[in-house]
Amino acid sequence: MKQFAVYLFLCLLFFGVRPDVQAQSFTPAIIHNEAAVQFPDQVTFQLELDGEVADAVLTYDVVQVSCLEADSQVPVEIDGNQAEWTWVMSRSGNPPPGAVVWWAWTLTDAAGNTFTTPRQTITLTDDRFEWRTVTAENIRLNWYRGDEVGPLLLDAAVAGLHQLQDEMGIQLQTEVQFYIYGSSQDMRDAVLYIQDWAGGVAFSEYNTILMGVPPNIAADWGRTTVRHELAHLVIGQFGRSCVGGHRPTWLNEGLAVYAEGEPDSGTLADIENGIRSNQFEPLRSLNGAFPAHDAAASMAYSQSYSVVDFMLSAYGQEKMQDLILTLADGQGYDEALEQVYGMNVDGLETAWRSAIGAPPRQIPPAPTPLSAASVPTAVPIGAPVSVPTPPAAAAPPPETKSKSISICGMGLMPLLLVTFVFKRRRYPTYD
Repeated sequence: MKQFAVYLFLCLLFFGVRPDVQAQSFTPAIIHNEAAVQFPDQVTFQLELDGEVADAVLTYDVVQVSCLEADSQVPVEIDGNQAEWTWVMSRSGNPPPGAVVWWAWTLTDAAGNTFTTPRQTITLTDDRFEWRTVTAENIRLNWYRGDEVGPLLLDAAVAGLHQLQDEMGIQLQTEVQFYIYGSSQDMRDAVLYIQDWAGGVAFSEYNTILMGVPPNIAADWGRTTVRHELAHLVIGQFGRSCVGGHRPTWLNEGLAVYAEGEPDSGTLADIENGIRSNQFEPLRSLNGAFPAHDAAASMAYSQSYSVVDFMLSAYGQEKMQDLILTLADGQGYDEALEQVYGMNVDGLETAWRSAIGAPPRQIPPAPTPLSAASVPTAVPIGAPVSVPTPPAAAAPPPETKSKSISICGMGLMPLLLVTFVFKRRRYPTYD
C-alpha cells in the first residue's frame, strides 16, 4: 500500500500536477472608485486601494448605438495606492448630455494575478441649467426656459411619430431624448467644435437631439423642426446599416419634410414655380449635397418633399419601407429603385413629373449609374447650407490604446456622426 502511494505521487509529479499548490486569488480592497464629470470638457476616473498593485488598466466606453462593440483601454500609472486618468474631451469632442459612460479597472499584483472591478456607469449632465422634463412613450424632452415650451414641443413630437407610423408605417424603436436649450448660444456651449451658426445638433448614435429654441418661436419653428429632426432619427433607426448602405439626400430630406405635416406656403410656392417655370433639378443631382444658394436649396427641399409625397400616394407605405431597407442592405441607388418600384431614378422622376403636371425632362439614353452617397442630413431652419458632417464625440484621445471587436467585419473605432441643424428659409439664429 505504501509503495502504491509513492508510485501515485511520482506519477502526479511526472504529469505536472502539484497537489500542494493551490490557485492564488487576488481581490484588492477598494476604498473608492469614482468618475467626476466636468461637462462638456472632461471626465476624470479615480481609484484608491487599501494596499498596492503593480499595474492598472482603465477600460471605458460610451453607451451608444453602433455596429461595433468597442472600448478604450488605457494603462494608468500607479501612485502608491492611487490611480487617476482624465478623458479630455476637448481633444475629441464630447457626447451629448444624457449619454452614459461605463468604466472598469483591471489590476495586477506583483505575482501576476489580475482582478477586474465590476463595471460602473455615470451619466453626463449639463448642470448649468435646472432642467424640467416631460415624457411620452419613447420620448423624453428636457427644457428649462418657458413654461409652455416643453409640453408644446412634446405634443409636436408625438404628432410627428403618429404621422410616421400612420402614413409611412415606421415606428420609433428606441427612446429619443430632446434637450431644448433656451437659446442657440446655450446649445452651442454644450457641444465642443460646433459651428457658431448652428441652431441645433442631432447625435444619431445616442438618439439624442439638442436644439436652441427661445420661447417666442417654439410654436412655429420649434414645432416644425422637432418633427423634422425626429423623423431623421426614427427613419435612421429603421434603416440603420452595418454594410455601408445609405439613403440619397432627396429621400432623407423629403421624408423629414413630409413628417413636418402639411406643407407650408413656401414649399407650395416652390412646387408651383417648379411646375410653371420648369425649375426642378434632375433628381439624380439631389442624390448628394444640396445647393448652398438659399433659393436653390429651398427648391431642393420642396422638390424632395414632392417626390416623396408622390411615392407614398402612388405606391403606398410598404414600398417605401422596402426601399429604405433595400438601401440599408447596401444596394446601389438605381438598383434599389429597380428592385422595389421597377424603375430607376430617371423613371421615378418621369412618373413624378407626369403626376404633378410638370414638363417632362429629356433623359439621356445611358445615364451613369449612381450609388446613394453618404451625405449628412441638413435639417431646415431658414436657408439650408450643405456642409460635411464632422465626426463627433467620444473618440479616445491620441494616447489611448483601443481594443475593438467587430460585429460587421470592420476593425474600426466607431465614429459618432453628428447632424447639424441648418437654417432654412426665414429664420435667423436665435440667442
